[in-house]
Amino acid sequence: MKKEKIVKVNEIKGFAPSESDGNYISRLLIENEGVGSSKLMLVHATLKSGKDPGGFGAHPAPYDEAYYILKGQGLMEFNNGEESYEVGSNTAIFIPADTLHKITNIGTDDLEFLTIWPITPSEEGINGVYDERKRLWGTNFKKVND
Repeated sequence: MKKEKIVKVNEIKGFAPSESDGNYISRLLIENEGVGSSKLMLVHATLKSGKDPGGFGAHPAPYDEAYYILKGQGLMEFNNGEESYEVGSNTAIFIPADTLHKITNIGTDDLEFLTIWPITPSEEGINGVYDERKRLWGTNFKKVND
């Protein structure tokens, strides 16, 4: 039986994908390996000032996704810039499945946001950051002291 879990951002090890040059840090808070959730993923992301996530930045996903901006200023682009919106603290963003999307930090401070997915990827190729973290760490959920 699944059990409730409390996960604190500062206790989760950050992962910087190789294509981000250290400008993007991902902390996987809720997913199957860490808390037993097979139907929901929650990631805390930090993007350095003036940066985008690097080579993996503009990407589609085969599922609906949501972002929630915690802090900072960003530019959310859809379909290679056909549509773009400035976003800031306390803003929710809905991204329909298969929509090409990218966020860039346009502020002077770090951009912190949550990404919410309806699934834990079951196969490689659905999410590049998830795949790389799994290859390098052998898992996707790691605490700071692990």
